[in-house]
Amino acid sequence: MADADVTTPLYGVRIRVDKTGPAVHAALDAERRAEFEAEFRAALAHADDRFDLDAVQDVVERWWPMAVLCANPEIQEGIDADRRRAAAGDHTVFGRTTSYPHTHPEDTDGPVHGAMGDLRRRTA
Repeated sequence: MADADVTTPLYGVRIRVDKTGPAVHAALDAERRAEFEAEFRAALAHADDRFDLDAVQDVVERWWPMAVLCANPEIQEGIDADRRRAAAGDHTVFGRTTSYPHTHPEDTDGPVHGAMGDLRRRTA
């Protein structure tokens, strides 16, 4: 497992947060930090009983996205702004990924589908 996220969300990440207990703990705000501590300690008790650290790692994995958002509040602000725009009917927030430009992919003779179109014409 990598220690840090290697993907970049749409709004970018200024502050990266390692996927470790100490890093997640440090990045969370005070209210969430207390919740994380309680879950982390319960997972440690579970690990102590069963000699299995999977529960501890699961807590870190589950809390890591919230830690990234706490460390980079502009990401949540961007998401909230996009949600407001979409709710107001501004569908440009979705970009060009919401529909295919042709009725059917085989209706195009573009470079991606051109060879298949030629093959279909020859076999029809």
